[in-house]
Amino acid sequence: MKFSKSVLTCLFVLLVLSCHSQKAVYDKPIEQAIELTNDFIAKNQIPGLAITVSVKGENVLSKGFGYGNLEAQTKVDPAKTKFRIGSISKPVSADALIQLWAQNKLQLDSSIQYYLPDFPKKQAKITSRMVAGHLAGIRHYNGNEFLSAKHFDNIDDALEIFENDPLISYPGKEYHYSSYGWNLLSRIVEKASGEEFLSYMQKHVFNPLEMHNTIADHTDSIIPNRTGFYQRSKNNEIINGPFVDNSIKWAGGGFLSTSEDIMRFAKAHCKAGYLSQKQIDELTRSQKTTKGKVTEYGIGWASGKDRKGHYYYGHSGGSIGASTHMIIYPKEEVCVVVLTNLSGVRFRNFSHEIANLFME
Repeated sequence: MKFSKSVLTCLFVLLVLSCHSQKAVYDKPIEQAIELTNDFIAKNQIPGLAITVSVKGENVLSKGFGYGNLEAQTKVDPAKTKFRIGSISKPVSADALIQLWAQNKLQLDSSIQYYLPDFPKKQAKITSRMVAGHLAGIRHYNGNEFLSAKHFDNIDDALEIFENDPLISYPGKEYHYSSYGWNLLSRIVEKASGEEFLSYMQKHVFNPLEMHNTIADHTDSIIPNRTGFYQRSKNNEIINGPFVDNSIKWAGGGFLSTSEDIMRFAKAHCKAGYLSQKQIDELTRSQKTTKGKVTEYGIGWASGKDRKGHYYYGHSGGSIGASTHMIIYPKEEVCVVVLTNLSGVRFRNFSHEIANLFME
């Protein structure tokens, strides 16, 4: 079928008008989101923030606010500025587990000693699923361990921090958040895959998702566009955070990324494609204690319902010099990523309020 030049011109004009009409739908929520973000930044005295919002697979808002580095006065760019993402590293690292599970290389419900026979046995069987859902009874940081400046050359050395400590609860009985558990999981990934953990993440997660600005926070490397890391003083002034070396916890909280890279990750977990729906469900489905209590935490993913009853899953993150949040509303296909370079920011309902603007 042939079309005349005038018909093709009309079709092109209609297509352009349609695209403009679709984008115009978001003009008001974008304006409201920017206003909410400015208020949030002012209230919390945040030096730099990047926010990216996606609706049905399209980034409708991606904007930087303030400075990634105060000394250099480097403005935040959501495509380039690399923030510490804190515990958003957990769902990112969980992809290694679910990929190997789908390939029958890793059994989530087998004893961890199947992969790590030298890991000290505890009073009962501990599985990778339990560890990933914070049900294994493995402890979190003690004392000043969160401020560790020691470099660890490998994961085995990092396991020595806690491997001989007693469990804080019987496996499966209680939910106790533990970043150290993810050290254990990253070592299991190495054993199951035959690859070094950071190399595995680069090859099988970051490269396929085109997360080209996501990297481990190596303190001895020159990493372009890495933020400064800030905190509040006792006098509520913004100061530099203390030096820390996050090799203590790569999988649990050691990655740097941009809001646009984390949005690529979020969109890939909003619906099937990169992963199967079975894999997504396995990751995000809440686990239960042995008494049947729902923990609202799956395999590296937290979940729940917001104030308006919308189901979501995602993760927050807290590091020295960073507070972050990633949420996904799978039914509505709305994703929000917020990264900051300030410790101790409480998001409360901020990210959910942003998401709801684009649902309405």
